[in-house]
Amino acid sequence: MLRKLLDFQLSLTEKGKPLHAIHPLVSALDTFLYEVPLTTTKGPHIRDAVDLKRWMIMVVYALMPCIFMAIWNSGVQSMVYSSGNYHLMDEYLTQTVTFSGYWDFVTKDTRWLEILKLGAMAFIPVMLISYAVGGLCEGIIACIRGHEIAEGFLVTGMLYPLVLPSTIPYWMVAVGVAVGVILSKELFGGTGQNIMNPALVCRCFLFFTWPGRMSGNVWAGTNPTVVRDSLVKMNRDAALGPLDGYSQATKLAVFNVSHDIKRVHVDAIATNNVGRDVGTIDVIDQQLAKWNATTHADAALGSMTSDQMQSFVTSPLAEGGLGLSSGAYGDAYQFSALKYGIGHNGDGSFFFGDKLDSMGSSSVLACLIGAIILINAGIGSWRTMLGVILGSLATATLFEYGARFFGTDGGAFNPAQFDFPAYKHLLLGGLAFGLVFMATDPVSSPTMDSAKWIYGILIGVITIVIRDINPAYPEGVMLAILLGNVFAPLIDHYASRHQRSRRPRRVTA
Repeated sequence: MLRKLLDFQLSLTEKGKPLHAIHPLVSALDTFLYEVPLTTTKGPHIRDAVDLKRWMIMVVYALMPCIFMAIWNSGVQSMVYSSGNYHLMDEYLTQTVTFSGYWDFVTKDTRWLEILKLGAMAFIPVMLISYAVGGLCEGIIACIRGHEIAEGFLVTGMLYPLVLPSTIPYWMVAVGVAVGVILSKELFGGTGQNIMNPALVCRCFLFFTWPGRMSGNVWAGTNPTVVRDSLVKMNRDAALGPLDGYSQATKLAVFNVSHDIKRVHVDAIATNNVGRDVGTIDVIDQQLAKWNATTHADAALGSMTSDQMQSFVTSPLAEGGLGLSSGAYGDAYQFSALKYGIGHNGDGSFFFGDKLDSMGSSSVLACLIGAIILINAGIGSWRTMLGVILGSLATATLFEYGARFFGTDGGAFNPAQFDFPAYKHLLLGGLAFGLVFMATDPVSSPTMDSAKWIYGILIGVITIVIRDINPAYPEGVMLAILLGNVFAPLIDHYASRHQRSRRPRRVTA
């Protein structure tokens, strides 16, 4: 019955019929429900019997864990940050440091129902707008050009909302996807001919056009005003100071501190929690002895009050302090907790996805599951993924050990960001999501195996360089992948030339 109805609709759009102009729209519905009865004549081509639509749907399957976490984590953060109840916030921050505590928190009093409701209200409208507006743009252009609608947007329409904050205005979602799809894909000929990842271009357009809506305090709930008022109320009711006050800064924003904050500042603050197990302990001991003598105090590491620690860290070097400006102490305090995993900054929470971030990129675990599906299906390149990991870890390690061995006093006064543990970069921001789903885009990435290694390593290196050196773009992954897309054809070209140059030598041998 359905087949007959579709055939009748297609007959109305045949060449010479009045509705022929909208044939791509009608055929798109047919190919969505049934297998395409055609052999492809233009790229992209697939080397088996699976058509492009079935191939693209595998990526959607791989995205399912991230989609679930987008709904779940957005719901958790919305429930906590929009409540105006500091008791709920305290319960969340103290109880969710372990997975068992997290489970107890989300299941108490059937909170999980409210979490799913709030998460669905945050994510699903954005996803529907992405598909509706982006699909309409592709359909209109297909009608103008007179060719079939490709299935490439099936993935782009899902990736795009996953890399957006939950507070993104709906009109901005529509503008971003329309401009991104037209400029990054249709302008170059459509699916299979784009030189950059369309979903990232959509996000990049929004990031540089409306940066205030894409960064800053935009990561919790769906209404920034409600969340801001809620946090003000919680901080007032709990009578908290600026150091321990509740905020909605992402972990990557906490990492993105001024280079005026040095290793020794962060290590000194951490001694109250981790003791003497810090890298610059010798410099701290030396300065503390001088500070005690100057101020006639009797402070000892590990037992200093918060006022003593702040005074010690912000006093001039000549007086035995560590010379940090008082205005930067709060940032150094938060960075110290992030670096040493103090409080609600455990690696397990970050790996699972219990943190503020873009809706779909918070969970490294969900990205890992998606990577396994893509690699097993032969869609995502493990070489590209591993190349990004190796490039980022190697670059972060160079920064980390360079900060320890170069500079005065054993690098104690080098920027704190340089000494950040290398592996933690994989847990922050969208690096895991980007290397699994964005960098492996088969159209905008290289095709040669050796080129995939170079391409992945290049993305990893650029990501860490941007994160550590350029304070204007704390994420780094988006720009690194787009830059890698631009160089992908060149990398592929030289990789193929090298491969061809080896053939005569192998034949001779």
